[in-house]
Amino acid sequence: MATVCVLQFLLGLSDRQAAEAVCRRIDFKYALAMDLDDPGFHHSVLAAFRDRLAEDDRADQLLDLALARLKEAGLVRERTTQRTDSPPTSWPRCGT
Repeated sequence: MATVCVLQFLLGLSDRQAAEAVCRRIDFKYALAMDLDDPGFHHSVLAAFRDRLAEDDRADQLLDLALARLKEAGLVRERTTQRTDSPPTSWPRCGT
C-alpha cells in the first residue's frame, strides 16, 4: 500500500485514480508485484491506510524500514556531508 501511495503522489492521482491504476495499468501491477488478473482494491482502502499510518509513529517506522532497505541495496549511503549547487547563504547577494 505504501508503494501505491508513493506512485499516487508522484503522478498526482486521486485515491480513486490510484485504485483504478492498480486495477488496470500493467506498470502499476509490475511495480507492486501483482498478478495481471489481480482485481486491485477499493479506493477507500488508501484513506484507511493513511489513517493507520498516522497512528503511533507508524510513518516514521515505515520510513526507517524503507531507508534501511535502500541502504542494504547500496542505493543510499550512510549520512555524510551533503552537497548542493547553491552558494552559502552568508555570501552577499548581487546588487545589495
